[in-house]
Amino acid sequence: MSSSETSASAFSSSEAAALERQTETEQPVSFEQIWNESHRRRSTEWITQNGYKRVCLQFPDDYLPHSNAISVALKELLAAEEVKIFILADTTYGSCCVDEIAAAHVDADSVIHFGNACRSRATRLPVLYLYPEMPLDVALLLVKLHDLREESKERQLCVYLDIGYQHIYNEQLKNQLKEALEPKDLLLELFPPNEADLKDSKASQEPGSLERICIFIGSDNQRFANLSLTAAAAIQWHIYDGSSGNLSSKNPLTAQFIRRRYFHIEKCKDAQTLGLIVATLSAEGYLDVVARLQTMAKGRGIKTQLISVGRINPAKLANFLEIDCFVLIGCPFNNMYDSKEYYKPIVSVFEAEMALNPAWHMRYPEAYVTDFKQLLPEGRSFLPFEAADIPEHDISLVSGRLRGAVNDSLETAGDPASLALATQAKMSLMTTDTGLSFEDRTWQGLDPALGQTEPAQLQQGLSGIPINYTHQ
Repeated sequence: MSSSETSASAFSSSEAAALERQTETEQPVSFEQIWNESHRRRSTEWITQNGYKRVCLQFPDDYLPHSNAISVALKELLAAEEVKIFILADTTYGSCCVDEIAAAHVDADSVIHFGNACRSRATRLPVLYLYPEMPLDVALLLVKLHDLREESKERQLCVYLDIGYQHIYNEQLKNQLKEALEPKDLLLELFPPNEADLKDSKASQEPGSLERICIFIGSDNQRFANLSLTAAAAIQWHIYDGSSGNLSSKNPLTAQFIRRRYFHIEKCKDAQTLGLIVATLSAEGYLDVVARLQTMAKGRGIKTQLISVGRINPAKLANFLEIDCFVLIGCPFNNMYDSKEYYKPIVSVFEAEMALNPAWHMRYPEAYVTDFKQLLPEGRSFLPFEAADIPEHDISLVSGRLRGAVNDSLETAGDPASLALATQAKMSLMTTDTGLSFEDRTWQGLDPALGQTEPAQLQQGLSGIPINYTHQ
């Protein structure tokens, strides 16, 4: 097998493995669970009451087998309204984000989003979120949670409902949980929260809240990872899998996770060139974050490149060999990447902030920040950036080398030959920033040679099929 075939197979296998990891933790859904009477009523009322005429239906990959049946059913329900329905199958970034860019291609005036949703604020189109309705044995849930009664007596208890179980959210369920657990203080919340509950949910996660035991009714999926990393007051996590009825403990902030992420933060500090990957065009404030990262990198003498490549994979990012570290600017559900399969590390906006902003030096966060808006002014995790506070002498914890300063021994060595040797042209292969101008790349694009060639005369082309053209 050639080296090119080996690298291609490596890329395809890692990409397939990443896709399997994303889908294996999601519970399989049936057509009735994602399109029942409640979904039909909500969608038709929303469209007719607002007078929408061009509606896009956005589905995650595992919902696509049901997409055509849902589209046909919705057209029949809206036959008298003359509404056009479009299916968005291939999203630009993550399926949790509303793809306003793809919807704009068909001049849509609204979007109905199915399945996993980060609920990042859409700025261009109105959105209706429809979640699956998974069955839940409440009696079995109460029996499983009975063992937590002793642990929750002195602490606040918080129960989060994943998207598949938000349809059972009501006061009756809350009262049943209170009776079963008898805590002094119990919170029943949705994740991700609805717009009406968004402010209350953020307030309940503010630092300084009571220590709490948290229970996530769902599965060990991307949403749980996001929630558990950002809940500052949680001292213990439990997952109740509604499909299997199992209750298990989970510690998201393990020592191994912290070591791996802090290693990536150090690599970000060591970088000479940062690649800022824009993985969202709809989340509010992403341009402000780009400007802030560029300012902080410039203050440390680090070059930046702005990149937009849609969904990232190792093959795409391998084209940017001059970049030492990537910063992924995405929605709260799509900015924490395990970059083992990639050639260069990928850090989140929060980790880049910790690396570039000296205000975070020796400051351990109470919780991870996955929503980059919280790092901007008026965000609860905002720390002002002062270039004057950047240390002149900084030692890399990865390489042990001096960072951000010139080695004085080279300037005072007295032997000009030693400096000349370091700047010889033959050493250019060791530099990492020569690709910034793209002048030394082998492929520089097609040369149109405008005005240098004579116009060709139009001639009749071949017709038919290659095995037998009509004129042969």
